[in-house]
Amino acid sequence: MLYSDSKRRIVEITKLSNLFKQNGYPNTAKNVYSFTKILKGNKIPSDFLKRLDLVFKIFHTEFEKNVPVGQRYRKDVFEEIADTTLTAITRLRKDYPQALMSIFPLFQALNKGTKITSQIGDFTYSNSCQNKTIKFHLHCYTYLIIVEAIFDELARILYFLTVASPGNLPSLSDLKNMTVDDIRNALGSSFVFLNKWDDKRHIRNAIGHATASYDPIKDEVRFRDRSWDSGTISLQEFYKMALELEDTVWAFFYDFLLLKIHDFILSKNPFQ
Repeated sequence: MLYSDSKRRIVEITKLSNLFKQNGYPNTAKNVYSFTKILKGNKIPSDFLKRLDLVFKIFHTEFEKNVPVGQRYRKDVFEEIADTTLTAITRLRKDYPQALMSIFPLFQALNKGTKITSQIGDFTYSNSCQNKTIKFHLHCYTYLIIVEAIFDELARILYFLTVASPGNLPSLSDLKNMTVDDIRNALGSSFVFLNKWDDKRHIRNAIGHATASYDPIKDEVRFRDRSWDSGTISLQEFYKMALELEDTVWAFFYDFLLLKIHDFILSKNPFQ
C-alpha cells in the first residue's frame, strides 16, 4: 500500500464518499471513492490533480442542480468559494495549515450553529409540524440563527482566506470584532456570498424585533425594519433568500470536504 496508514485513509475517504451519497450527490460520491484505489497501490498517479479537479467539477454540477430553485446562485457561490480557498492555499503555501488553525474557533462556532438549524429543520419538515404559521416562525428562527451564528462566522473565514498572506494574518480577535457590514466594506459588494446582504440583514432585524408578519391564507409575508419595508412578498421568495444563505454555508462545507482528498493522498500525516 501507498502508506503505512493507508487503511485508515481509505476508511476516511469511504466516509466522505458515503456522506456525499447520503446528501444526494451520487456522481461525486462515486468519484470520491475512486481515490481509495490510489491508496491501495504503490505510487501517486501523475494525473492525480486533474482527477481531483474533475471531482470538484462533478460536484459543482450536482450542487447547482440539487433543487430547481436558486441554481444560478449555487453555481456562482461554489465557484467563488472554491477559487477563494485554492487561491489562499497557493498564496500561503506551507503556512496554510497553521494559518487555518489560528482561526479554528470560527469553524467550531460554524459547526455549532449548523447543528441547531439542522435539528430545527428536521422537525419543521416532519409530519409533527402541520401548522403553517408555526412553520413560518420556525423558519424565521432558523433564518435568525443562520445570519447571527453561522453566516457571520463564515464571512469572517472567507475574509481571512481572501486577505491572509505570509506574515500578514488577521488575528482571531480582530476577525471576531468584524461584522458582515465591515467585511463588505473591506472587500467590496461584488462578492457573490454578499449578494443582497442589505435585504437579508433587514429581514434578520425584522424577525428579531417581531415585525415580520405572515398571512397563511395567501402564503404571503412582510418584513419591516425601521424605515425599510420589504412590501408584501410570497413565502417562497423569503425561502429563496434564506436558501441563498444556507447554500453559501453548504458550498463552503463541501469545498473543504473535497479538499480533504488532497490531504489523504499527498500528506505524510493527514491526521495531525
